Amino acid sequence: MAIFHMNFTNISAGNGRSAVASASYRSGEKLYNEQEGKTYFYPRNVQPDAFILTPEHAPEWTKNRQKLWNEVEAKDRKANSRYAKEFNVALPVELSHEEQKSLLKHYVQENFVDQGMVADIAIHRDKQENPHAHVMLTNRPFNLDGTWGVKSKKEYLLDDQGNKTYTGNSKYPKSRKILTTDWDKKEKIAEWRHNWAETVNQKLEEKKLPDRISEKSYQDQGIGKQATIHEGYHRGKNERKNYNKTLKEIESAKAEKENIQEKINHKEQFNALKDHLSFEEKHIVSNLSKELKTYINLENIENKERMLFHWKNSLFIKHAVGEDVAQELQTVNRQEYSMEEANHLLDKVTDRTVKKLYPNVHFHQTTQAERRELIKESESENKIFQENELEERLTSIRENILEQQITLFTQRPYAGWKILEKQDERTQKIIDQTLAKVRRNHGRHEAH
Repeated sequence: MAIFHMNFTNISAGNGRSAVASASYRSGEKLYNEQEGKTYFYPRNVQPDAFILTPEHAPEWTKNRQKLWNEVEAKDRKANSRYAKEFNVALPVELSHEEQKSLLKHYVQENFVDQGMVADIAIHRDKQENPHAHVMLTNRPFNLDGTWGVKSKKEYLLDDQGNKTYTGNSKYPKSRKILTTDWDKKEKIAEWRHNWAETVNQKLEEKKLPDRISEKSYQDQGIGKQATIHEGYHRGKNERKNYNKTLKEIESAKAEKENIQEKINHKEQFNALKDHLSFEEKHIVSNLSKELKTYINLENIENKERMLFHWKNSLFIKHAVGEDVAQELQTVNRQEYSMEEANHLLDKVTDRTVKKLYPNVHFHQTTQAERRELIKESESENKIFQENELEERLTSIRENILEQQITLFTQRPYAGWKILEKQDERTQKIIDQTLAKVRRNHGRHEAH
């Protein structure tokens, strides 16, 4: 049975990921990273079917996987650079291998390559019942002469006379960032997901197969719709055509209304769970937010953790060359202690949310990091994943976490070891707290 699964993510330096390592992991090809001076290779039992599609004005070297992603990393050198956009997608099992590949190539060419992106595609068939593809897409457009273009440009805000404007006594003129492409607009993901469903359904219809897929939830699809008129071809042709057109418009409006209502319901559920804090928890959040100078949530806490880690390392280097960093180290140590409290609170909120939204998720089969990512993706898409889609999403989360850990340990062994050490300390703390609670309960039971 054909299913819909399509998940978009970014491969960025800010998350400790490498475009070269990612391409190697997906393609099963041995790739050398010029920036790091090391080779990546992730052998697989079933070799992926990997290939690259390029736009007309892209240079010839973009067809070489190693050259392509090394050039991307060399061009975008900032600590938070986004190297690539990626999506993984389930392929319809009703089609043969060649039909799946042809369908995917057509979709990627039309939706991404023709718009100016280079697409690095890897089809995985490790499990016959779960054929899927990983597609890495370049974020930066090419100029017509084959050179790299810019992602955005600065536009100065002018007054009625065409002069630059300023805020107060600032010496810098007002400006705004103008994106050179629409690839990062939120509505594009919805468009790409819809187009994939349309592409697959056209192929299934062409082969006279009964299954259809949709990027929408069951409720979004307007289950319980009124049937259209079916008469002889000539009899009542115009009436039938007008009636069906009107009915489709009504159903479309109804589905859109239900879609909006479902999103509102989901948002209310998320807000209710996040806002349902005890007086003590609210007090803790307020104090921790002041101490860490950021609002406490899953996204902010990860960024703050990375910032503290780099800050502390830089202080150690300054200390080694004789600088006095005692006061700054005290600040870092104080914030690290606050981070532990914040993580403990967020873990409680995460598990509370998972139990409410996903009662079938087994805690002994998932890690805390996986549950955090599940809630982050649910909030990001404002969606509660159902059955097969939930399993697919958890699998994707596990793969991404594993890839990030492999990349971190291969690129930065010391940093990887320190993070693993912190995770071990946190786990031990949870075990100690659980054992203490069990002993207290056991003591009360014996007293009775």
